[in-house]
Amino acid sequence: MVPLLVLISGCVEVLFGVSAILMPAIVVSGVGGPQADLATLSLIRLLGVATFGLGVGALLGRNWAIATGDHAMAYGLGSYAAISLAIYNILAAPVLLFGALQTGSQGLWAGGALHGVIGLLFVVALVRRH
Repeated sequence: MVPLLVLISGCVEVLFGVSAILMPAIVVSGVGGPQADLATLSLIRLLGVATFGLGVGALLGRNWAIATGDHAMAYGLGSYAAISLAIYNILAAPVLLFGALQTGSQGLWAGGALHGVIGLLFVVALVRRH
Protein backbone atom coordinates (compact mmCIF):
# COMPACT_ATOMS: atom_id res chain seq x y z
CA MET A 1 0.00 0.00 0.00
CA VAL A 2 2.84 2.43 0.79
CA PRO A 3 4.34 2.21 -2.73
CA LEU A 4 0.97 3.19 -4.22
CA LEU A 5 0.57 6.05 -1.73
CA VAL A 6 4.06 7.34 -2.55
CA LEU A 7 3.22 7.21 -6.26
CA ILE A 8 -0.12 8.99 -5.89
CA SER A 9 1.11 11.62 -3.45
CA GLY A 10 4.29 12.21 -5.46
CA CYS A 11 2.34 12.74 -8.68
CA VAL A 12 -0.16 15.09 -7.01
CA GLU A 13 2.67 17.19 -5.55
CA VAL A 14 4.56 17.36 -8.85
CA LEU A 15 1.41 18.48 -10.69
CA PHE A 16 0.51 21.05 -8.05
CA GLY A 17 4.10 22.29 -7.91
CA VAL A 18 4.29 22.85 -11.65
CA SER A 19 0.93 24.66 -11.68
CA ALA A 20 1.92 26.89 -8.74
CA ILE A 21 5.26 27.75 -10.35
CA LEU A 22 3.81 28.52 -13.78
CA MET A 23 0.37 29.88 -12.87
CA PRO A 24 0.35 31.18 -9.28
CA ALA A 25 -2.56 33.56 -9.90
CA ILE A 26 -4.75 30.65 -11.02
CA VAL A 27 -3.80 28.73 -7.85
CA VAL A 28 -4.84 31.71 -5.71
CA SER A 29 -8.14 32.11 -7.56
CA GLY A 30 -8.71 28.35 -7.37
CA VAL A 31 -8.94 28.56 -3.58
CA GLY A 32 -11.18 31.61 -3.74
CA GLY A 33 -8.54 34.19 -2.95
CA PRO A 34 -8.63 37.76 -4.19
CA GLN A 35 -6.33 39.08 -6.88
CA ALA A 36 -2.86 38.52 -5.43
CA ASP A 37 -0.05 41.06 -5.23
CA LEU A 38 3.46 40.26 -6.47
CA ALA A 39 4.72 39.19 -3.02
CA THR A 40 1.87 36.69 -2.66
CA LEU A 41 2.50 35.33 -6.15
CA SER A 42 6.17 34.88 -5.26
CA LEU A 43 5.23 32.92 -2.14
CA ILE A 44 2.86 30.74 -4.15
CA ARG A 45 5.70 30.04 -6.59
CA LEU A 46 7.95 29.15 -3.62
CA LEU A 47 5.25 26.77 -2.38
CA GLY A 48 5.20 25.29 -5.88
CA VAL A 49 8.96 24.77 -5.84
CA ALA A 50 8.74 23.05 -2.44
CA THR A 51 5.90 20.73 -3.38
CA PHE A 52 7.51 19.98 -6.75
CA GLY A 53 10.74 19.03 -4.96
CA LEU A 54 8.87 16.84 -2.47
CA GLY A 55 7.01 15.07 -5.28
CA VAL A 56 10.13 14.52 -7.38
CA GLY A 57 11.98 13.15 -4.34
CA ALA A 58 9.16 10.73 -3.65
CA LEU A 59 9.00 9.53 -7.26
CA LEU A 60 12.78 9.14 -7.48
CA GLY A 61 12.75 7.16 -4.23
CA ARG A 62 10.03 4.94 -5.62
CA ASN A 63 11.98 4.37 -8.83
CA TRP A 64 15.10 3.59 -6.80
CA ALA A 65 13.15 0.97 -4.84
CA ILE A 66 11.95 -0.66 -8.04
CA ALA A 67 15.45 -0.62 -9.58
CA THR A 68 17.25 -2.00 -6.52
CA GLY A 69 14.50 -4.22 -5.20
CA ASP A 70 15.08 -2.73 -1.74
CA HIS A 71 11.45 -2.07 -0.92
CA ALA A 72 12.00 -2.29 2.84
CA MET A 73 14.40 0.66 2.75
CA ALA A 74 12.31 2.66 0.28
CA TYR A 75 8.91 2.14 1.88
CA GLY A 76 9.53 0.99 5.44
CA LEU A 77 9.07 3.07 8.55
CA GLY A 78 12.56 4.48 8.03
CA SER A 79 11.87 5.44 4.42
CA TYR A 80 12.57 9.07 3.71
CA ALA A 81 10.02 9.22 0.88
CA ALA A 82 7.21 7.65 2.91
CA ILE A 83 7.97 9.52 6.13
CA SER A 84 8.33 12.91 4.43
CA LEU A 85 5.10 12.46 2.48
CA ALA A 86 3.27 11.23 5.59
CA ILE A 87 4.40 14.24 7.63
CA TYR A 88 3.58 16.64 4.81
CA ASN A 89 0.09 15.26 4.27
CA ILE A 90 -0.71 14.99 8.00
CA LEU A 91 0.31 18.62 8.60
CA ALA A 92 -1.13 20.00 5.35
CA ALA A 93 -4.65 18.69 6.06
CA PRO A 94 -5.40 20.76 9.20
CA VAL A 95 -3.72 23.85 7.73
CA LEU A 96 -5.90 23.69 4.63
CA LEU A 97 -9.05 22.78 6.57
CA PHE A 98 -8.49 25.68 8.97
CA GLY A 99 -8.15 27.98 5.96
CA ALA A 100 -11.35 26.52 4.53
CA LEU A 101 -13.20 27.20 7.78
CA GLN A 102 -12.05 30.81 7.70
CA THR A 103 -12.78 31.45 4.03
CA GLY A 104 -15.36 28.87 2.96
CA SER A 105 -13.14 28.04 -0.03
CA GLN A 106 -14.20 24.89 -1.85
CA GLY A 107 -10.64 24.51 -3.15
CA LEU A 108 -9.24 24.50 0.39
CA TRP A 109 -11.89 22.01 1.56
CA ALA A 110 -11.00 19.68 -1.30
CA GLY A 111 -7.26 20.04 -0.73
CA GLY A 112 -7.62 19.53 3.02
CA ALA A 113 -9.77 16.44 2.52
CA LEU A 114 -7.34 14.98 -0.04
CA HIS A 115 -4.33 15.56 2.22
CA GLY A 116 -6.24 14.20 5.22
CA VAL A 117 -7.16 10.96 3.45
CA ILE A 118 -3.65 10.44 2.08
CA GLY A 119 -2.08 11.29 5.46
CA LEU A 120 -4.37 8.85 7.27
CA LEU A 121 -3.64 6.12 4.74
CA PHE A 122 0.10 6.68 5.21
CA VAL A 123 -0.27 6.38 8.99
CA VAL A 124 -2.30 3.16 8.67
CA ALA A 125 0.13 1.66 6.14
CA LEU A 126 3.27 2.57 8.09
CA VAL A 127 1.83 1.34 11.40
CA ARG A 128 0.79 -1.97 9.82
CA ARG A 129 4.32 -2.55 8.55
CA HIS A 130 5.64 -2.78 12.12
